[in-house]
Amino acid sequence: MELYEKFSVTPFSFGGFGESELKIPFSLRDIRVDSVQGLLRADNFALWKDYLSGDLVEFFTRAEVALVHQFQSGFVTGKDEEDSKKLLQKAFQCLRVVKPTRTRFSVVQYRRTKDQAVDVISLVYPGTQLRINMPESEVLNQINGQDLDELKRLWPKFRDLRVSGPTHLRRAMRYYETGYDTITDQDLQFTTWVTGIEALYAYENEPCAVDLIKERILQSVGPETDIYEGMQGRSLYAPKPLFVKDVVDNLFELRHRFIHGAWAPKTWLEKPMRPAISGRALTLPDVLREAASFILRTGIQRRLLSANSSV
Repeated sequence: MELYEKFSVTPFSFGGFGESELKIPFSLRDIRVDSVQGLLRADNFALWKDYLSGDLVEFFTRAEVALVHQFQSGFVTGKDEEDSKKLLQKAFQCLRVVKPTRTRFSVVQYRRTKDQAVDVISLVYPGTQLRINMPESEVLNQINGQDLDELKRLWPKFRDLRVSGPTHLRRAMRYYETGYDTITDQDLQFTTWVTGIEALYAYENEPCAVDLIKERILQSVGPETDIYEGMQGRSLYAPKPLFVKDVVDNLFELRHRFIHGAWAPKTWLEKPMRPAISGRALTLPDVLREAASFILRTGIQRRLLSANSSV
């Protein structure tokens, strides 16, 4: 059987404030980060013209940097192509654990023809909504060189533990990803992320007392950790530090109210915490949504880097 050189490509948003030029290709062993600038043209997607909007075609043709998996298989698409897609999806999820951005997961698969032209053979596109509804503190996020270094550290453990790790850790990872990839309602995002926090710190498959969960959060993430550390564009919006110890009680109080059909207290909705990028004032529930994402993400990172990952 004749084998063809094939490529799976998952674009992501690279750049940021004061970012230096990216040194690529950047190897992650089984995959790499590489330039795809000018690789794809609109006519490569002619087969999908009835399904792709102009915005989606532009999304792919304007892509500059991507996760890339190179492999060989026969002319007909099958298991090798599906395995490649799953590998990149897992890598993209790991990148989101490093730093969430507004880019949704997608894959373009192509093979090189004998004259080295690009022949697109498969496509996973990000649906009609290209951008994700994110907490305010994350909307300016773009991946930078430091994030790729962190991805390189996390990827080997994430790849293995996402499939065969402790069930509570896998649930936490799934809740984290679902909050970004599937859910657009802010209250449901918040509830999903706090459920992920509980799964992460339960250490087992049975319910755990909330006070014990809070204690483990403070031990793992740190009581004096600022939820805005690493916030991209922070110098422009200058939020004051907000420490984990100051939000953890309100976090679980708001989740309790939501899952029992109640809403945030009126005093919380009337309490401005900081200005948003749009100019409006963020209230306490807005900030708690930022905190839920930060705590779950940071907790997952630290569990992945921990030597005792089997706990």
